[in-house]
Amino acid sequence: MAIFKRGKIYWYHFIFNGQHIQESSKQGNPRVARQMEAAHRTSLAKGEVGIREKKPVPTLLQFCKDRVEPYAKGRFEKPSPKTWLWYRFGLKTITSHEPIASLNLDENHV
Repeated sequence: MAIFKRGKIYWYHFIFNGQHIQESSKQGNPRVARQMEAAHRTSLAKGEVGIREKKPVPTLLQFCKDRVEPYAKGRFEKPSPKTWLWYRFGLKTITSHEPIASLNLDENHV
């Protein structure tokens, strides 16, 4: 049983059937977090809960358009035109190169 604290919240992690399970307990109490971890392990062992599927990972292009660009535009109350130009130049540069822009964020290519 392994719990650890991130900020004020306890998380737990363990290996089940060769797969790493790590989740927030959303609790500030370590005893409750241990109980939640034990309950999760038990439900997995009983087959009540399958291994949870990962969310689909976006490509670099999707991530830049959906997350980075809105962040850059709304980062400041009144963003400086130079700030937006700096972000826009970087986004255009990285997304214009198709082999890189089409990679999923979790892919490891050297």
